[in-house]
Amino acid sequence: MALKVETRISGDVFILQCEGRIVFGDESAALRDRVRHMLSGTPKIIVNLERVDHIDSAGLGTLVGLWISAKNRGGELMLVSPNKHVNDVLRRTNLDNVFKLYGSDDEALAAFQKHVA
Repeated sequence: MALKVETRISGDVFILQCEGRIVFGDESAALRDRVRHMLSGTPKIIVNLERVDHIDSAGLGTLVGLWISAKNRGGELMLVSPNKHVNDVLRRTNLDNVFKLYGSDDEALAAFQKHVA
């Protein structure tokens, strides 16, 4: 399944609901382009992975690159609800120690609020 991304805004935080696969090719490129465009408005991004059924090394590279871009702008890219497969990949690559992982969009939003306070 190709990657579908729905976007909503909560305050100054962009929330992306991803569905499908984040893999080499159009999927990773589409996600990268969407987030980079948003970073010009706010460096606070939540990527909800609940409906992502597969991620490959290119997808991981895209997430890391976007995380770095957000950090360089004084923000953060947080991941929400990775399924077992995605969570296993993050753990095997030690990226679970890089990304902040949350169980829901609300938890991640609350973390952004604490960060500001």
